[in-house]
Amino acid sequence: MKKYLILLIATVLFNACSSNDEPEVVDPERTVLVYMAGDNSLASFVFNDLKEMKKGSFSLDDRHNLIVYVDERDKRPFMARVKDGRLVDSVAMDKSISADPAILESMLRRVRTNYPAKSYGLILWSHSTGWTISNDSIPYAWTRAYGLDEQGMSVWMNIPSMNHAIEKAMGGEKLTFIFGDCCNFNCIETAYELRNVTDYVIGSPAEIPDLGSPYHLITSDFFNTSENFYRSIIDCYYNFYMEDFKERPTYYWNLQVGDLAGYSQPLSAIKTSALEELARATAKLLSTIPDKLTTEGALDLDKVTYWGHSRVNRYAYDICHVLKRNTAAADYKEWETVFKKAVPYSVYSAKWLTGAVQLRKDMLEFEANADDCGVVSMFFPNQVYKSMTPNWNKAIQQFQWNDAIHWEQYGW
Repeated sequence: MKKYLILLIATVLFNACSSNDEPEVVDPERTVLVYMAGDNSLASFVFNDLKEMKKGSFSLDDRHNLIVYVDERDKRPFMARVKDGRLVDSVAMDKSISADPAILESMLRRVRTNYPAKSYGLILWSHSTGWTISNDSIPYAWTRAYGLDEQGMSVWMNIPSMNHAIEKAMGGEKLTFIFGDCCNFNCIETAYELRNVTDYVIGSPAEIPDLGSPYHLITSDFFNTSENFYRSIIDCYYNFYMEDFKERPTYYWNLQVGDLAGYSQPLSAIKTSALEELARATAKLLSTIPDKLTTEGALDLDKVTYWGHSRVNRYAYDICHVLKRNTAAADYKEWETVFKKAVPYSVYSAKWLTGAVQLRKDMLEFEANADDCGVVSMFFPNQVYKSMTPNWNKAIQQFQWNDAIHWEQYGW
């Protein structure tokens, strides 16, 4: 009898241990793809950012999938998961052009298949020039939007093409966010173009430092599922550079060493579900100043904040600063209410790191403060852009934003 009792107890204990040892099935909360188009002058920063991501991955658990697609100069592209400080599940890819929308589509499809989750995020790591556009899949040196690939020629990805690639890859499901870890990304034209493929567009309307995101600190914020998750992403980025500009004054400076101490990176979050209302409100506000918008007229842009400079031309003007300067106060106030629904959070900086010599000087003269700027850029046609190739005044009309604004009605 004693013998059978011992066997019974042993069996119960064995079953209990077996039950506890079974791995818990975890339903992934979010998958984030970092699309690193690094076959360009940023190639030297790929290793450091991957190192930061490995460190940041210790803050994640099995509910979180951090995936990288890496296309680095003179190396074979690969996709891998960053987990517990290591690259795992690494898969080598055929050499290709990461600026090709088809490659972005393919990588997103692979991510959805291999790392399904309740929500998805996309981080665009590379060069960017905002909305600027040219023909697809051809060498073009100056005016293209995202992902410079220098594999024997300069090729970029236009934003409309990016939009179609994401739409096809996601099968109608929206990304939770697209974060532009690249220069000049947060312009209204880009955000409006992407409004049907993502809930939020997060980034800067200005140039960003070459080191980009502090991935060792910000990685966990990409998996924040709170309603205003974008605040933690922006605040981490902003606070990091606020301190880094102070601590390394000889690395970050515009006109003289130390001149960026006390400043950081302007950033904003755009809520895409509010953009169609903003487009209508913007068209209405512009209709109150038609004389300033025609080819013969002229907006007052003297000492108005602009976030980008291309060759000899200022562009990427702050949407709020331009409209506040050029429209009636009551009309602007009504429009601003709608704008704040579409841009629920932003952080302003009167100075930021730029490689444009003219912008370094101009930013000292901007007549603006945080209340004047929305930290989102918008393109306003101007005669000076007629000499661009392509003509920016015409190229801007290829964007869906123009379906509401109709720059052609003002003679452009």
